[in-house]
Amino acid sequence: MISNHLTCNRRRILVASLAGSTGFLAAATASAQNPRSSGEHAMNGLEITNAVNRIAILSDLRNWDAVRACFTEQVHVDYTSLTGGESETIAANALVEQWKSVFESTFKTTQHLLGSHSITITGDSATCLSHFQARHVPLDPTKSVWTLGGYYTHKLVKQNNQWLVEAMTMVWTWEEGERPFA
Repeated sequence: MISNHLTCNRRRILVASLAGSTGFLAAATASAQNPRSSGEHAMNGLEITNAVNRIAILSDLRNWDAVRACFTEQVHVDYTSLTGGESETIAANALVEQWKSVFESTFKTTQHLLGSHSITITGDSATCLSHFQARHVPLDPTKSVWTLGGYYTHKLVKQNNQWLVEAMTMVWTWEEGERPFA
């Protein structure tokens, strides 16, 4: 029993250590009754957090092929809280090309930060609710930096042992600076 208890404590420490570096707060702690499923749940949570975070940082790094690899073939996107209009389902290739075009023609640099991930996992499906803050430095030096914040809801599926985003909804709750588009 002591050996199993130490194993559980080590798992808690590992999850807590990893959580600090990814912004993921692991609610799953290993239990003596079923340490494997708890460990798998925590690992899935870390993988989901990483999948969502990769979209943000890889977009900032302009690594468009790697951004594309974060999505399923079709992605449902909803930015209506910011832009109005309708949400849409779009080919991931087309979505990433749109982002690439806007980023490279409008912004000198960007920084998208995600945190406070709250994850619900049901089998091979998951939902990740996260706060975000996005800073956009325009190419045009006469324009102000545009920063906005709010939250994202990402829906993910596990395909070929990898978590991929199949839907994302962004809800902005505040902004500072001048929007670069009307």
